[in-house]
Amino acid sequence: MKLMKLVSAVMVATTLGAAVVVATPGVTADATAKKSLKAFPKSLRRTWYHYEKNDNGKFTYSKLTFTAKNLTMKWAGWGTTKASTDKYVLHQYNPAKKLPKGKDSWIFAYKAGKSTKMGGWNTTKRAMTAKDALSSYKVVTAKVNGKKVKVLHDKHLSSLPVDIPYYYTSKQLAKQTNPKGYNYGNAYGAQK
Repeated sequence: MKLMKLVSAVMVATTLGAAVVVATPGVTADATAKKSLKAFPKSLRRTWYHYEKNDNGKFTYSKLTFTAKNLTMKWAGWGTTKASTDKYVLHQYNPAKKLPKGKDSWIFAYKAGKSTKMGGWNTTKRAMTAKDALSSYKVVTAKVNGKKVKVLHDKHLSSLPVDIPYYYTSKQLAKQTNPKGYNYGNAYGAQK
């Protein structure tokens, strides 16, 4: 009888211990994974340039400027006849807190591997996840005339694989890699 109680006590202790070990890391990892970024990754922070023809056939430069908490987009390429500028402010979404009402300029961002996914601030918590992001930015290294350069890939997630413009660290590199001003469907840009 004493042996049976001892074996039962050991089984209960082992089972509870295993349950605690299995449940605790999963719960902690899940809770932190739901928070969005407080600031953009340092790899994105700079001005990036893109070169192509707009709808009037005019060669134009577009640019993205990232700071720690701001994104300014000046688009002058495909689909436009006149440049437009949009400014966005990054805000961290925390599902454990009450969802604040955002402005049109608010965005959220999540790290997804080597990419940063972004989306517009929403009025419901279920629409503030990484899977609801509208765009993704990833910095890669490519060779241009034998030299390694940083390239920013901009993916518009709702239209993949069509909209994938490349941005470079200077206007000269942007023009050099796309001298004819091709648009998305032509697979322009430096290769990895």
